[in-house]
Amino acid sequence: MAMFWEFFTFELKFRFKNISTYVYFLLWFTFSFLCVASESFGPIGNNNGKILLNGPYANIYNDIGISFFGLIVIAAIFGTSILRDFQRDTIQILFTKPISKFAYLGGRWAGSFVATVFAFSGLLFGEFLGTFAPWADHSRIGPNHLSWYLQPFFSIVVFQIFFLGSLFFLVAALSRKIFIVYLQGAAIFMLYLIGVNAFGATRSLEHFWSGILDPVGFLYSDAIARYWTVVERNSQLFSWSAHAASGVFLYNRLLWGSVGLVSLVAAWKLFPMSVETLTARISGKQAARAREQELVEAKPRRSLVAARLPSIHRVFGPGTTFLQLASLTRLRVFNIVREIPFWGILILMAGLAINNGHFAGRLADRNVWPVTYLMLQSVEGGAQLFFYIVATLYAAELIWRERDTHFSGIHDALPISETTDWFSKLFALCFVEFVLLTITGLCGILMQTIAGYHHYELFQYVKELYFVTFPQVLTFVLFALFVQTVVSNKFIGHGVVIGIFVISPILYNFGLENTLYLVGSTPPYTYSDMNGYGHFAPALFWSITYWLSITAILAVVSIALARRGSDDAWPARFSLAAAHSRSHGLTAHRLGQWSMVFLQCSYPKRIPDCQGPPQHTSQIRA
Repeated sequence: MAMFWEFFTFELKFRFKNISTYVYFLLWFTFSFLCVASESFGPIGNNNGKILLNGPYANIYNDIGISFFGLIVIAAIFGTSILRDFQRDTIQILFTKPISKFAYLGGRWAGSFVATVFAFSGLLFGEFLGTFAPWADHSRIGPNHLSWYLQPFFSIVVFQIFFLGSLFFLVAALSRKIFIVYLQGAAIFMLYLIGVNAFGATRSLEHFWSGILDPVGFLYSDAIARYWTVVERNSQLFSWSAHAASGVFLYNRLLWGSVGLVSLVAAWKLFPMSVETLTARISGKQAARAREQELVEAKPRRSLVAARLPSIHRVFGPGTTFLQLASLTRLRVFNIVREIPFWGILILMAGLAINNGHFAGRLADRNVWPVTYLMLQSVEGGAQLFFYIVATLYAAELIWRERDTHFSGIHDALPISETTDWFSKLFALCFVEFVLLTITGLCGILMQTIAGYHHYELFQYVKELYFVTFPQVLTFVLFALFVQTVVSNKFIGHGVVIGIFVISPILYNFGLENTLYLVGSTPPYTYSDMNGYGHFAPALFWSITYWLSITAILAVVSIALARRGSDDAWPARFSLAAAHSRSHGLTAHRLGQWSMVFLQCSYPKRIPDCQGPPQHTSQIRA
């Protein structure tokens, strides 16, 4: 037990020294605080004005939503806990000690569980403190009952952390790849969305089994509270009784709690506490290479006659730079597309696009032809999240790959400029995103064909996918590369990039909707077959150009501050940037001038009457 306590306390100390733990806490605190303190924020605030913002139903619904969108956070904490020793090559030292499996796995899991519960406890404090906000609508805030906060948190959030954390812990222990863990989280996220959309489209009246089999909670929440009155939603909690709502909540918790327990037992049974077994795959590859080398050396060699070696002329001109750029780009594209997780993301994206494309012919509960602009709205809306997931994950993988594989000492000594190396990463990501956009368009054409609509507007596909969406994705790619360059840890970079992506719609709903400071945002626009993009086109063009200019400046900073050599501390990086200050400085200066021109050009495009409050802006747009 003493050994278990050592691993448990070590994991807690590690987590509470890590700034990402407090970032997660602050993120959930802010979300729940605004859900109560602002009547126009969050799913409950924007719906029925009679539901209490701090009532039991509001807390239950918010907790279910956070448990769903917090999948990646749970994966990041539980997955890295078991993989840390493999990433830092300490398993050879660790597993030579007399460590029990219970102490090692149990301590890691328990420490991750407590740290994750702490991170999500920001929900409790945010919900409670939001009731004291002086600007809040206190007519929609009821008295603070402790059970209204604690019962949903423990029965929903903590329970989801146990079930999902155990599942991620098992996958990480068996695969020993953090990317697989993240992919699993993304797969659960997308498959659940597909399932909910498909179930909703059937308009089925069956809610018992769908509620029990629901791993997240939106379906069982609807099954339980579907016919509740306003008074019941403001006073009742989900009961664990087998007689309440036919026992849907109880049976759901028992089912997925059992899945969590089975995952823990499987991790304990299948994880080998042996260095030889854990490194068998690597050892097998090394042995195969050694055998090949022996066969090569055993072959008879021709006698070597002394001859004059040809003189080598080293050329570092534009042609060499282009060849280096093409070779590195090809290598990095290959490194991305050869991985199973990439194909998993691709299949999930195509599946969601096809699923959404199936419903493109439904408009205002009426069957219509799936014309191109409706099909694009459907398939692109489902696939767009994947574009940003790929940009977030692979920007980090490309920036940190050499250091994660301990190849940076060799790579940084090669005669390759930082600009060539950085642009090869950018071009590799752009190529992958271009492929994803193309597949999205093909999914739309496929679903139009299946629906019997054969008037394909290919030029509209090109305009929307490659001239509207692709520049927005490119902006996000440039921003992700910049963040991963300047941060000191890959996972902190993930947190920053995901935080910026999540905070933009939150700020928009809170009234801060100016696209000049919401990263990568564009003004809302409507396409019609009669008028095309109409008067939205200039504002859309200038907003995209504005953010591309800003992120281009960040790209220059990324190149200047790129890690090079064994000393990647900030003084060394600043001195290296100073050595190239002239070229980078001129480029940044020019890009800065372009950015200011674009700012001046785009600002007058805004409607003069829309400078007032957001409510006034919405009325003008209507």
